[in-house]
Amino acid sequence: MDQRQSRIAAYVREIARRDGRTLDSFEVRPPQLPAVSIGDLVLGVRLSGKPRDVAPIKALESQLRPPLAILGGSKPAGAKRTKAARAPHVDLPLAAVSPDLSITPEAADAFQRALADKPISSQDANHLESVIIPTLRPAFDIIDETYAQLPGDWDPWNRARATVEPLLRGVGRLQLTGHPSYTLVGTGFVCGPNTIVTNRHVAQIFVQGIAAGNQLTFSPGVTCAIEMLAEVGSPKSLPLNVTQPLVVSTLWDIALLRVDALPAGVSPLPLAGAAPASLAGGIATIVGYPSYDPYESFVDQANIFRAIFDRKRFQPGRLNGRTDVSSFGRTVSAIAHDCSTLGGNSGSALISAEPVHVVGIHFSGITHLSNYAIPTWELKSDPAFAGQHFNFV
Repeated sequence: MDQRQSRIAAYVREIARRDGRTLDSFEVRPPQLPAVSIGDLVLGVRLSGKPRDVAPIKALESQLRPPLAILGGSKPAGAKRTKAARAPHVDLPLAAVSPDLSITPEAADAFQRALADKPISSQDANHLESVIIPTLRPAFDIIDETYAQLPGDWDPWNRARATVEPLLRGVGRLQLTGHPSYTLVGTGFVCGPNTIVTNRHVAQIFVQGIAAGNQLTFSPGVTCAIEMLAEVGSPKSLPLNVTQPLVVSTLWDIALLRVDALPAGVSPLPLAGAAPASLAGGIATIVGYPSYDPYESFVDQANIFRAIFDRKRFQPGRLNGRTDVSSFGRTVSAIAHDCSTLGGNSGSALISAEPVHVVGIHFSGITHLSNYAIPTWELKSDPAFAGQHFNFV
């Protein structure tokens, strides 16, 4: 096996171990042809960037014929997801759809080989990437500020629905007007009085003066808003003006933004003010806005996110302890998690199921290895945030 195949097999084994999965956990059936082909996806791409951004789309022409359900594809193993959402992105007619949680016979065979630590082929790796992983770590639509009944593995979220729904309303999509290259740049959520938290690498797209002691301002001619809805299949909109960049940390990939008065029903999310007893194996979810990312496999994105991007999603997974990771030239101790994410998830809330509160702010990931989030309680000791009021619990 080459490095990519070994990494994918090890990743699937690890997720299956965390979840207690065997082949008997799945319904095995032939693939169902999708309603949207890759050709439709390419034709549906809306370019919001400069002409040079067309190149990644043209590179997809060799993938136009096979159906999505059996396609594979990968970026180079180990490539990092540390960038904010980039144009171009897919902007197709929306439909409220649910992920298909069955697997194909070919995927079942590949899964069995991976669990047995047997060699897998390149095609096996494709099946594991394009079918198994989205099955194990799906992305669910948030519609009318809630989510449908989730499969058994995620039943804690069904039981906690009444507590979770108010939190969903406080997560929004950051969007720009007047920027020469970007329109949608990532996710943010309400963390305190009229205050939004997002990533520093998101803010630096449209904020000037990101250095200790410098006055922060928006880039000339650029305005920012946070859209609190943008749900799958819905035209409803609830934008809030971002009026001021407040603080950018030099220790963490974190920035705070000021917004207009919060509308009724939108409140600061509860942030964990202390480390929980354990971060190993706990059920969690990312709530945010995964965007099409040309630095990731196009086919994987189409499978995992069902060809619908930049809409509010519920992306469950598990916590996997603390780990050291590089961020802005420093080594930081981040929370590791395995929720499925894309670039637009930068700044998303990482919410634990028991208890239901935000434990982290998602900021990066390494394909086929792990995703990473900034622990919320670490904000207490960051001098950049002295005088800021977070909704710690």
